[in-house]
Amino acid sequence: MLLHGILNPSLIMTPIARRLRGDGYRVVNWGYPGRNRLIEEHAAELDARVRRIDGDGSIHFVGFSLGGLVIRYYLTHYDSPRAGRLVMIGSPNQGTEKVDVFYARRWFRWLYGTKSMAQLQAANRRFFEEMGVPRVEFGVIAGGRGDDRGFGRLLEGDNDGAVSVRSAKLEGAADFILIPRAHTMLVLDKETARQTAHFLRHGRFDHPMETAK
Repeated sequence: MLLHGILNPSLIMTPIARRLRGDGYRVVNWGYPGRNRLIEEHAAELDARVRRIDGDGSIHFVGFSLGGLVIRYYLTHYDSPRAGRLVMIGSPNQGTEKVDVFYARRWFRWLYGTKSMAQLQAANRRFFEEMGVPRVEFGVIAGGRGDDRGFGRLLEGDNDGAVSVRSAKLEGAADFILIPRAHTMLVLDKETARQTAHFLRHGRFDHPMETAK
């Protein structure tokens, strides 16, 4: 089950969907109105969508940006006995200071809405604590430059221009990997698709040092 980000069409998940289908997975690339509902409302709809999936095998999840948070909320607040592994890509697990800066501006609220985007403020710490930690094996992919500046000046430390590496990380993750791409390019990159497939298959990412051994 694939979930895109807040303003993205489901097509943005196509590179990952193509890779997973090539590996033999049946892929459901779910499109949802990211800007028009709260995260918990998206999670309720996701629960209804998952219940309609035929079969009795495991259901793996891949979420980009907001999509990762919707899945995170779903897996911590709903009973999902078929849930397999989860990969979160560029998801602001601790919120993002960029929203704190821009949310007060009318054009920003017009573009992104006042529902789920409002929840992504880094100052909204209690919400992220209550969101919980997924009760499945999950991995985190973050974008950044691998330095202390990242792609965006408004964020502290390494970042993908929208989400800091610090915010993308989530305690309890089975593995973490950094890919040198900015936010939107991160989900489109072939390496992200490859690493996603590797984690879903093995429960860990294919780290360069491991490949060299």
